[in-house]
Amino acid sequence: MMTATASLPSIRPTLLRWMLGVAIATMGAAAFAQSAEDGLQDAVGVVEEDGSVTAYSDPFCAGFAESFKKNGGDTSLMPECPEEPVAPMSMSPHAKGERAGLASAMAYVDLRKHQKANRKDLPLLPGFYDKSQDAWIMREDGYYPFTSFDGDSYAVISKEDAGMGVIDRLGHILVPLEYSQIGFESTRQVISVRDGERDKVGLYSIQGEQLVKPRYDAAELIDGKHLLTLRDGVYEVLDLKGKALFSTRKPISPAGEDRFWFMEAPQRHGIMDAQGKVIVKPEFTYTSGFQDGKLVSQKEGGENYVIYRDGKVVRQP
Repeated sequence: MMTATASLPSIRPTLLRWMLGVAIATMGAAAFAQSAEDGLQDAVGVVEEDGSVTAYSDPFCAGFAESFKKNGGDTSLMPECPEEPVAPMSMSPHAKGERAGLASAMAYVDLRKHQKANRKDLPLLPGFYDKSQDAWIMREDGYYPFTSFDGDSYAVISKEDAGMGVIDRLGHILVPLEYSQIGFESTRQVISVRDGERDKVGLYSIQGEQLVKPRYDAAELIDGKHLLTLRDGVYEVLDLKGKALFSTRKPISPAGEDRFWFMEAPQRHGIMDAQGKVIVKPEFTYTSGFQDGKLVSQKEGGENYVIYRDGKVVRQP
């Protein structure tokens, strides 16, 4: 099972806030130009609602900020300026910034509409999803300001002194931010979490429902239909709602079609049904999966046997 970790990408530094008082607040957007001889880039100032001025290191970022605010972006969630695109060459840096700011603002407005239309009984993370960067953008203390989805529908997000969790693109918190490790099962049905303090594993559904609390040494999805957990040497098979079906101290593996192999000893495998009842004695040297109600295995002498889902065993001629 792969373990995902939240990472902080390199973010382009662009902002320096200058408190310049009420007089400059009446000037609108202001430019702070360095002399041509000093070799420094011009800084472009954008006046904020509180009268302060944010100085941007280039016109692209100034255009981005102005357009984001003007077109409905939440100023308390103002995203970092993205990298300036090269194309089109005919467009000025400020105009490119305005176009990028408009895209981010529209993404924010669209997110809020979708959140209202898709209300779930799940908390929402502050911030918004920026489609142009495929990332969650936020400015809350203790969080990474930029979390990439990397093309997936879900992202692992981290909060300082709290832990890791999982969100979707609408900002629903599917897994609370309180775990030391997060892992996604290969079919994306189940999320594995680890409680670092107790070093125990639990499981959540991809819809955000806690299936089993983090109290197991190991837990995983098997055969797409059942959960298998291990704690203190006891294996337990559960359904996808977390309801226990049966438990045993014998190692378990899926046989398919609601049947399970158990191991009595090396090369001594038998089969249980979904209630934990032994239907095939542990006499077989290797395991395989049921297809259309039957499978083939061998006993110690090397003879092949057809095993049927109902437990009937027939030696092949």
